[in-house]
Amino acid sequence: MNMSSSSEDDFTMSSSEVADRIAVMQQQESNTYACSDYIGNGNGHQSSKSVDRECRVKMIEWTYQVVDFCKFSRNTVAISTSYLDRFLSTSSPSAQRALVSKKVYQLAAMVTLYLSVKLFEPMAMDPTLLAEISQGCYTEQEIESMEQEILTALQWRLNGPTSLDFMTHILSLLPKSANSTDNSAMMALIDFSRFQVELSVCDYDLSLQRKSTIALASILNSLEGIDEKIISAQQRFEFIQRIATLSTIDPFLVEINTARIRLLKLFSQNVGYQLPQVAGLIPIVCDSEPSCNIESSLQKDDAAYSPVSVPKLSRRGSVARCA
Repeated sequence: MNMSSSSEDDFTMSSSEVADRIAVMQQQESNTYACSDYIGNGNGHQSSKSVDRECRVKMIEWTYQVVDFCKFSRNTVAISTSYLDRFLSTSSPSAQRALVSKKVYQLAAMVTLYLSVKLFEPMAMDPTLLAEISQGCYTEQEIESMEQEILTALQWRLNGPTSLDFMTHILSLLPKSANSTDNSAMMALIDFSRFQVELSVCDYDLSLQRKSTIALASILNSLEGIDEKIISAQQRFEFIQRIATLSTIDPFLVEINTARIRLLKLFSQNVGYQLPQVAGLIPIVCDSEPSCNIESSLQKDDAAYSPVSVPKLSRRGSVARCA
């Protein structure tokens, strides 16, 4: 089953089909497609060439630029980054070299993009093109050799679920009564949630969380920020009930609360204003930390803070970028 192909078709499945698919994806993310903390695991790599969070952010920014230029799906970046994170979590000799050599790390990042494009985009990248993009840093042979090493390290398991896949399936559980004739409720939820999901790809701490956690955290933030004129309190409650019952994902888990706080911070840094949390159905719980300063008293009728503003952002050409 190819889990990395979310589309509008997911919104036409029955609730039982959605529940079955989410269950399979949860099993996959917990086992086959999990990654470990390869940067902050205290493995003693102190070289000046050691890979750190900044290296990861720079390579993901570059990947987004390539994907946007080629008009590929931005989910391809999430898939590529998942390959990279999982590869660097392995004991592969090349993976271990990449952790202490920025040049090898860059090669691995380029090759994981090459792989994801080859598998999930209609146009494949040629090793010759990738070598040219590297401006002579890497040869075709080096690229093809790294490809084989990555595939071997990942045991050819390349169809893992992304946060976007979970997001699409979970949103399909929204009660039909919440969808207006112009689908404004669904479109607002999709735009807000997708934006946060894209932001999460750049964040190393969030990359260590389950993809289902990121997806639900993004959806809850979006749901809390949408005016009750668009989605009523009763419809929200029914939606949350369906999520908890059919997906077995508990919206009140501590890790989901933590992810929500981090996503709201990334949203504010990226867009320049805070996503209001005004509904109060599942409020964020803060431990009186300075970093947990979520403004919840924003006025609902302020256009600058309205959920309607997010779809407008994308039409103006603004997209999620690494903070």
